[in-house]
Amino acid sequence: MIRILHMTPPEVSNGVYRYIFNHMPYIDQSKYEFSFLTKSADSLKKTREYEVFRFPVYQLDTVQRDGREAFAREIRNVLNRGFDAVHLHTSSWRGFLIEEIAMEMKIPKVIVHSHSSGIDFVDPAEREKLWRDHIYYKSRFSMDYATDVCACSHVAADWLFPEDIPRDRIQILPNAVDVQRFRYHRETREDIRGRLGIRDRVVVGHIGRYSYAKNQEFLVRCFARAYEKDKRLYLILMGQGENISVVKKLVEELGMQEQIACYGWREDTPDFLQAMDVFCLPSRFEGLPISVIEAQAAGLRCLVSDLVTEEVDITGLVEFLPLEEECWAEALAEAAKTGDMAAGNREGIWKCRIDEAFRQTGYSIEASCEKLSCLYDTALCAAPA
Repeated sequence: MIRILHMTPPEVSNGVYRYIFNHMPYIDQSKYEFSFLTKSADSLKKTREYEVFRFPVYQLDTVQRDGREAFAREIRNVLNRGFDAVHLHTSSWRGFLIEEIAMEMKIPKVIVHSHSSGIDFVDPAEREKLWRDHIYYKSRFSMDYATDVCACSHVAADWLFPEDIPRDRIQILPNAVDVQRFRYHRETREDIRGRLGIRDRVVVGHIGRYSYAKNQEFLVRCFARAYEKDKRLYLILMGQGENISVVKKLVEELGMQEQIACYGWREDTPDFLQAMDVFCLPSRFEGLPISVIEAQAAGLRCLVSDLVTEEVDITGLVEFLPLEEECWAEALAEAAKTGDMAAGNREGIWKCRIDEAFRQTGYSIEASCEKLSCLYDTALCAAPA
């Protein structure tokens, strides 16, 4: 049994957890044991994945900013439980004391995994401060603090790791998904659209944390302009996060409550993707968004900010747009004109393009799990005698 400790962020519905949870059903449970160290242990234990896998969860009560000694003591107490690998999932640098301790304790594998390419914080002053901290620690990071460095994309690798880390040393681990789980089903589409009362609408969809990075307010404003051109349009937003109240307030101010639905996080996102006609992600930055990978798996046309890495387009279904309201409003209005045709073509697109594209690019969950397993397997070779 290879024991892996995942060190994860507090928000249990974000991309990091989706990356890990997507892989869990395909990881050999008799060979690998996943554990989690997080500030949100109680929330993690309420997830569907915890109900299925019952993995060990450890609560992190301190952070480095609370005091180096107390934080180090808590980390050592957890690592002393005997792990073969520590997999640190991060979006920016605020220090690397955990990495330092893990290396000192001779954990066979200390893996640093980059999942982003920017600072996701609404307040400009705080965002600037965090950016300066990130640049400071990035310049001081070296392979003295890790045995392996990974990233979800090349842009995420460049964001977290300094230039003196050889790029061939950085493993790109795809944000893969179970393609079959998202396969287009007309019956599911009709069922969801019927239950929501939007059977005859052209549905624009978005899935992601309500946050600075995801930029939902921009999408709401663009949609409102597009709706003036075509009243068949309907927008579905799904996710959780600190900005959800801001987005809902903007929807009310624009008088779009009947045309825009703001949902919290849901487990049935694959079904909702079937109900959509076009997927939108106007992000200010991303590592590599799993939501766009999932949307492509469902055969959806995707409108994505040109600030997102082109690596996300694995099917040819992604169109990159500059963050200009008129440009997005026109694109959404055009989507309304072709919505019915796009829906009719999705089954054919899936059969001839989607499955094969995911296999060839390594974004199928089977190929990704093989790559992740190889990374963990070398922990046994690195373990001290």
